[in-house]
Amino acid sequence: MKEKLLKLLETKGDLPPLSDILINLEGRINNPNTDIEEISELIQTDPVLSGRLIKLSNSVLFGGGRDKVDDLNSAIMRLGLKMVLDLAYTLELPSAFKKPKSFNHMDFWKHSLGVAYLSRTLALHAGGSKEELEASYLSGLMHDVGILVFDYLIPNEYEAFIRNIGDAEKGLEELELETFGISHPELGARFVEKWWPVSKQVVSSIRKHHGPLSDSITSPGISRFINCANQIANNHEIRNGVSPYICPMGANLMKVLKLSEEDLLGFVENTRAGVEEAESILMG
Repeated sequence: MKEKLLKLLETKGDLPPLSDILINLEGRINNPNTDIEEISELIQTDPVLSGRLIKLSNSVLFGGGRDKVDDLNSAIMRLGLKMVLDLAYTLELPSAFKKPKSFNHMDFWKHSLGVAYLSRTLALHAGGSKEELEASYLSGLMHDVGILVFDYLIPNEYEAFIRNIGDAEKGLEELELETFGISHPELGARFVEKWWPVSKQVVSSIRKHHGPLSDSITSPGISRFINCANQIANNHEIRNGVSPYICPMGANLMKVLKLSEEDLLGFVENTRAGVEEAESILMG
């Protein structure tokens, strides 16, 4: 089955592409000569995206506690170009894949948004490098994309697999490896690496987000933040709705990330409020 999946990944001609506006935004925002007016003009070619981006920029996750903005230029000024791109991904990716039959599409993307926000928050709290901060949000947003790739490439087989998980005392990635010979972190990383124009850091974090926590949080790079954010979300009812099994948080997570119990509860509360508020914006 692994060979079948990898062949489909390489050759399937109708794999979900990124929208033209995302590809254009990637190119322009990564060009140091691009200015805010150019980005604003590009986004305004899609009035629906423009309106949703303004709304999301005012949400608890991105604008809470500050004056409300009601125009795109002000939103871009508040967020910065990199976060504008991250929000565009947040709004565009849910429509790139068809809705799965075996799990809830909205729960999946609320979890992804929650992990994205927590990943960036943890990286900021831990004093992560500029590179880590810039890659953390998108890495969290895309960390489970391999689940959607499974559902896209072999929908009937993956639906049957999900429905038969039951109360298995193993993580989803372990069960996938046993059944298909490859897990969603690896399949997702291969998909994104081949088809989407994102950084190597994002690809690596997708691949490693289910590593042993004790290894991940002491390693360099952003994988430790994505791994920890995923476990925090899962242990605080911000789950993707695919598997009922929840891996308990590592005992040393709080120490390594220099989190107090108060810090953790505050981050979780903000995340919960933000993803609930963003639900109507996510799906247009």
